[in-house]
Amino acid sequence: MEDRLKQIDSELDTIEEEISILHAKRASLLAERESLYDKALLRSVQENTATAPTKQTPNDFPWTNELRQLALQHWNIQRFRPLQEPIINAALQRQRDIFVVLPTGGGKSLCYQLPALYESGFTLVVSPLVSLISDQVYHLQKARVPATSLTAASTKEDIKYVQDAMPMSAQDVKLKMNQDKFKLLYVTPEKIAKSKRFVNKLNQAYDAGQLSRIVIDEAHCCSQQGHDFRPDYKQLTVLRNLFPKTPIMALTATCPWSVMKDVMTILGMKHPPKPNATLIYTAPLYRPNLIYKVIEKPEKDADVLQHIVQWIKTHHPKSSGIVYCFSRKDTEAMAEGLTMNGISSGYYHADLEDDEKEDIHALWRNGTVQVIVATIAFGMGIDHPKTRFIIHHSISKSLENYYQESGRAGRDGNDADCVLFYRAHDTYRLSTNIVSEVNAAENLYAMVKYAQDFTTCRKILFERYFSFDPSISAPHQHADMLVNETSIDVPCGRCDNCTRGDNVSSQDITLEALTLVRVCQELAKQQQRVTFGKLLQIWQGYGLKAVNLEKLRHDETIQLPVSKKYSTYDLERIVNHLVVERYLSEDFYFGAYKVISYIVKGYRGSQLDGVTLQSIKNGSCRVSIKLDFEELNEEQPRKKQRISSKPAKKIPPELIVLDDD
Repeated sequence: MEDRLKQIDSELDTIEEEISILHAKRASLLAERESLYDKALLRSVQENTATAPTKQTPNDFPWTNELRQLALQHWNIQRFRPLQEPIINAALQRQRDIFVVLPTGGGKSLCYQLPALYESGFTLVVSPLVSLISDQVYHLQKARVPATSLTAASTKEDIKYVQDAMPMSAQDVKLKMNQDKFKLLYVTPEKIAKSKRFVNKLNQAYDAGQLSRIVIDEAHCCSQQGHDFRPDYKQLTVLRNLFPKTPIMALTATCPWSVMKDVMTILGMKHPPKPNATLIYTAPLYRPNLIYKVIEKPEKDADVLQHIVQWIKTHHPKSSGIVYCFSRKDTEAMAEGLTMNGISSGYYHADLEDDEKEDIHALWRNGTVQVIVATIAFGMGIDHPKTRFIIHHSISKSLENYYQESGRAGRDGNDADCVLFYRAHDTYRLSTNIVSEVNAAENLYAMVKYAQDFTTCRKILFERYFSFDPSISAPHQHADMLVNETSIDVPCGRCDNCTRGDNVSSQDITLEALTLVRVCQELAKQQQRVTFGKLLQIWQGYGLKAVNLEKLRHDETIQLPVSKKYSTYDLERIVNHLVVERYLSEDFYFGAYKVISYIVKGYRGSQLDGVTLQSIKNGSCRVSIKLDFEELNEEQPRKKQRISSKPAKKIPPELIVLDDD
């Protein structure tokens, strides 16, 4: 009997194992089927993108002449940008929903503003930020287009004016009561999600046949897979249920296929290739008038300020620009510093009252203030056509965000500069701030790779990141099928990497990686952890006694302290490269008041087990880690910052490590 029980148990174990294998195989096949289905759908989208309506000759539509007159009269537009006219024609045909994917500065707004002016009724525009709404309304009113808004900043009088102006019945329309008091009504998504009274007013306008179109600006905010998800955007699913006959137009600048699918599902837009499916219009990501460059950021805040001041005075002494900063404190300090150095500036961040935001925004638009210093709260679609430069005081949290933010420049089609001041330690200020976000590390590290690249064209880096094309070398591991068109193999010829010259060399940093991994291992054995800044100090030979690592100074299998040939900037780049490539890793400690990032051995660090200084020197090492170095930065010739040969200062242990307690 015991033998039989053992046999049964063995057979059951085998069956369970087989079931587990089958479950895994089923999951794999389902994922592959979904992927192939997505690719087939995307191919269908790409084949039909920007082809309907097919009529493109000047007088094919009854509204063509009047539209061109309106465009000239209100916006002084004599010629439409690519895709604007077919999108507008498709909108006025009112047969299908429309999804517009155009790069920043591509003219998305006109695609719904001009139809709104032509049609009866009004267009409801949902936009994520008050700053963006006020900017749009300002420009429309300046163009003599009736437009208004309802946001959290609206007064009771404003709310009453708008609600009174909305038609309440077909009789109101017949009597032309309140007709055309506004053609475009801008609201934040919170207004739809949380104001029953406003939604009721929309219902009345819909029943009266006056809700002509619903526009969802920055539509990627609907999707949790997007780079800027906003929960209230997901509530917009109610719009299709309440107003099934009103066409929807969704707009965004960059949109992976997974995000587009999600957005269309949330908004109730028909997926292709269904009959009367959503029309999709796209344009290439690349904007040839934007010149991208990355500049070494000095260590000290005062030096950073002076370098930015000098850059602005040299390149754009009288032109409008934006400086993006990491924190509210940084924005205020930078604005004050620029102003003290003769560059009129104002700051813009989330702590300001709405009227303060509008005031500084208006001063910047009319040229009273040359530079606005802002956090990303300044908006996704700010439209100041003559913005000649965008400076990032520190890196963005993702390459998607950086593309959006830098895209504020050059919207008039003329050349503009997009400059990133990069310092590796900014990575860890940011990582601790976004640690709870989905895919935060992957997104941030892709931004770091962009900043640390000295050789690849910036245009190619953007398109490589966003593209799913397997023919592209080293695609971003989380890249998705992109709806925008790309031309990966064609360099721009204008960015810093295209014009840098031959002052870049690739160097082997395997020994440096081995040393840093060993340091982290030894600290872990002692149940100690080290921050990015303190790891650099230890690597340079400071404070070894304080953390009981003095013995590593005499370890002939590694090199501690590090070679003096490197500048501090180079050392920081090496550590960042190893973190991004997972030889090292971030380990987050959640304290009572802040999150701390510690550097520990990463999963790829095990590849260095058994590697020694001797094996690296004699060429028998099985691992080779390389990094590009630039001898001279064109924008900032720097002296090599040699590591001090002075005796190391005694550093209390608590400044270097934090115990697990």
